[in-house]
Amino acid sequence: MIPKTFLPALFVIAIANGIEDKISLPPETAKQVHKTHQEFKGTKGYVSQFGDSITYSMAFWSPMNWDDPSKFLQDDGLPKAPANSRWRDTIKGARDKGAKFANYSGWRVGQLLKAVDPVLEREKPEFAIIMIGTNDISGNKVPKSYQVDLKKVVMKCLEANCIPILNTIPPRRGHEDAVEKVNTIIRDLAKITKTPLVDYHAAILTRRPGKTWDGTLISKDGVHPTGGKSNLYDEENLKNCGYALRNWLNFLMIRKLHFHLLEK
Repeated sequence: MIPKTFLPALFVIAIANGIEDKISLPPETAKQVHKTHQEFKGTKGYVSQFGDSITYSMAFWSPMNWDDPSKFLQDDGLPKAPANSRWRDTIKGARDKGAKFANYSGWRVGQLLKAVDPVLEREKPEFAIIMIGTNDISGNKVPKSYQVDLKKVVMKCLEANCIPILNTIPPRRGHEDAVEKVNTIIRDLAKITKTPLVDYHAAILTRRPGKTWDGTLISKDGVHPTGGKSNLYDEENLKNCGYALRNWLNFLMIRKLHFHLLEK
């Protein structure tokens, strides 16, 4: 059991390397997380990755399989690592990439929706990181089916006793209005379904306001996060490597949820 002194840190925005990071786990969401997890009998520590090329890339999440992010943590009232273990041993599935695992280049929400059931049934994940929408807005508008289908993905996770973690999509050059509309849908869905939210878009703009993200946290194609040292989480790199920033934010959420679920 986590000491009661740790509990307040579970319900506030995390502070990482001196910058406010958009990690949302308010009390009502924490209650829903507990409710979802009560009947969980799957693969403890398995984190599914649902999404398009921004998720399919090995730059996203795979460093959790071989490196130790805890060395970049500041004191925030939570343990830095699992008891008698390492994060690389606790987090499972970090290198599971491809359509078989419900992540692939070019995917839109409809394709993701069709792919999640086999993963939920086969892998029985404890958590699922979900980011989808960048390809859906290629025509610079949000398809009518986007909101409905994304909610179906979230509900499938909840019905499988898997905790979904919604991620907002990053900025996309020339698609600012459509990105904002998609992210409004994602943020609203997180509130309605009481789902943990990693506001990746907001974290990018915190570090790179205006359009200074273009060519720094987002690559020259104007779409994908920048690569490089995707396992380096000091503040300088979090301003210049888009994949490092996404990895860090989702690690903070998984860590928060891991210790929250131990408190019963």
